[in-house]
Amino acid sequence: MGVREEVHEQILEILKGAKFPINMLEELISALPEGMDTTCMIGDVEVTAADAKSLITEKDFPFKDAKQLADLMVERAGL
Repeated sequence: MGVREEVHEQILEILKGAKFPINMLEELISALPEGMDTTCMIGDVEVTAADAKSLITEKDFPFKDAKQLADLMVERAGL
């Protein structure tokens, strides 16, 4: 599995209990298990939700499901 797929799967796992649609950033943060401290591992590098926040804009909302959000995140991260 490549880095892109691994990160995508981690995002799906993190959001498995989230209620969708998510209509704003505050709802997304609330849906994360550890809020802005929620992390993904990319190789040996740990990335927090706070680090990744810059990849999402208010124009991206609403998210209809975790896959839509994961697709956007890995694309914007250039993975």
